[in-house]
Amino acid sequence: MARFSSQLPKLWLKLNKVQYEKGLRLGGWPFIFRFPQAELTMGKNCTINSSFLSNLIGLYQRTIIVARGQGKICIGDRVGISGTTIYARDLVEIGDNTIIGANCKIFDNDFHSLDVEERNADIYDNLVTRPVHIGKNVFIGCNTIILKGTVLGDNCIVGAGSVVHGRFEAGRTIAGNPARVIKKKEN
Repeated sequence: MARFSSQLPKLWLKLNKVQYEKGLRLGGWPFIFRFPQAELTMGKNCTINSSFLSNLIGLYQRTIIVARGQGKICIGDRVGISGTTIYARDLVEIGDNTIIGANCKIFDNDFHSLDVEERNADIYDNLVTRPVHIGKNVFIGCNTIILKGTVLGDNCIVGAGSVVHGRFEAGRTIAGNPARVIKKKEN
């Protein structure tokens, strides 16, 4: 019975036409959903923790990964995700060997119009979206928020609790609200 129940999340991924490679490990029951026109892919040997006991740093929620509209989410090989929300209406790319700490949020849009009349009328046609690109070998500390249009170069480190928006070159350590460079990796 336990073996059958542990396969149910992967069965859901297949039914929802989420593409994933060999070695996908799911801790708990993540909510991973692809709308009909959207695309969601995960590389080899990814780990997605969703159980409160799967990551002892303390998860506040299950992992939620949603590609909506014509959005695209591309997760590279050997990526680790814990209790994180990733939501794309345009594009979210995550490079190989990236670790995303517990309770992070990654969005490529505002979810709601910033215009009060559109928001009150539930009009979603004019949502502002900008792709999010996260490079290879990036470490994102817990409780971080990554906003639309963010670009993190390879080998970046993001301090816990940061609010990230903008472009950051490879090898930078960034932290704060708003996040700023606090250290550059010397070659």
